[in-house]
Amino acid sequence: MGVVDVGDISQSDVIMYVSNDNPRYYVQGAIHVPRAEFVADGRLRSVREIREILGSHGLTRNDTVVVYGSCMECGDPTYICWLLSYLGQEDVRILEMERIGANMSERPSIRPPANYTPELRPELLATYDYVKSGAAQVVDARSAAEFQAAHIPGAVNVESSSVLSNGRLKNASELASLFNLDPRRPVVVYSLNGGQASLVWFALRSLGYDARLYTWLDWLDHQPELRMELSDLRADVSTERLVKITATFSESPKNDSMNVMGCVTCEPITIYTGGLSRDKSTGVRLGNYTSPGRKVVNVIGAAETGAAGPEKAVDIVAVVTDSSDEEISRVMLHPVSAYVYTGTWDASGVPAGIYNLSVELSAWGITKRFEKRTSVEIQAERYRKLGRF
Repeated sequence: MGVVDVGDISQSDVIMYVSNDNPRYYVQGAIHVPRAEFVADGRLRSVREIREILGSHGLTRNDTVVVYGSCMECGDPTYICWLLSYLGQEDVRILEMERIGANMSERPSIRPPANYTPELRPELLATYDYVKSGAAQVVDARSAAEFQAAHIPGAVNVESSSVLSNGRLKNASELASLFNLDPRRPVVVYSLNGGQASLVWFALRSLGYDARLYTWLDWLDHQPELRMELSDLRADVSTERLVKITATFSESPKNDSMNVMGCVTCEPITIYTGGLSRDKSTGVRLGNYTSPGRKVVNVIGAAETGAAGPEKAVDIVAVVTDSSDEEISRVMLHPVSAYVYTGTWDASGVPAGIYNLSVELSAWGITKRFEKRTSVEIQAERYRKLGRF
């Protein structure tokens, strides 16, 4: 597994263009196998179906496969590289668009059908229990904003874009400086459904790490659904520079935040470790929006007892940032009723200026930052509360 140039490709290699668009030109001899072919109803097809698809395009598991696509940032080539590796492909390499030379064709090539026989490598796919066990280091490949809003506890953020330079994968020496990880321990990389994570997975594998793919959606599927929204956030300042923060919550009828649309990389994909089968009763879901029997917990009302269900208390924190959005304080909010949480920020030591407040909720291994914010202007001799936004 690695990155190759056009000059490194031999006549016996199978070149696959894996993006869903139809490019104007293909690399000479390349076949077109759109990633969409592997997906049905937002889920990865069964092993039998994938075997038939790959065989119909003339692939065997012993072929050396070179994949490329039009969107390296989306993770098109790296995701298919991971999928083929998971299926037991002997040798998979990536050809980057920037390295493609003049040997091009207006039409893709067609190979005679072949017999593709998968041999799954489950060690490339992490399960929820494995992630939760703490046996591996966890890397979140999503954006810093997504990571800040919510992430798996203990995860570190390495954005997928950081392994690229001008749309190309960085070399080993450039990649090594990105990861402050123990090379002796396995690593689990996750993103929404694995597309972005596959870029970081590929980088880690190229550095010799035991890296496995996972998804944020599978993690959420195993958590109770928190039906709680922040309806109001106030900050009242006293003459002693004590800021009383009041967060008022309300019930949310449903969780709309996971209604994600976009390219195939961004669509929900489900993989079952029991052989990518149609049996939905076992395996790990890589990108299913909802899980049958998923526990739904309304946090409202749990505040009266200080617990959210039988498992764990809910922690609600006000985050104070300055005008440059740098965090300067965190204030624990405590329940005064089923719907209202309050806390006090001592602003006596801060300089005059405008300060923003937001609210984070942590429960069942999920940390969520609500979008609603408010701001306070602290002046040298007087204090004035600004309007909410």
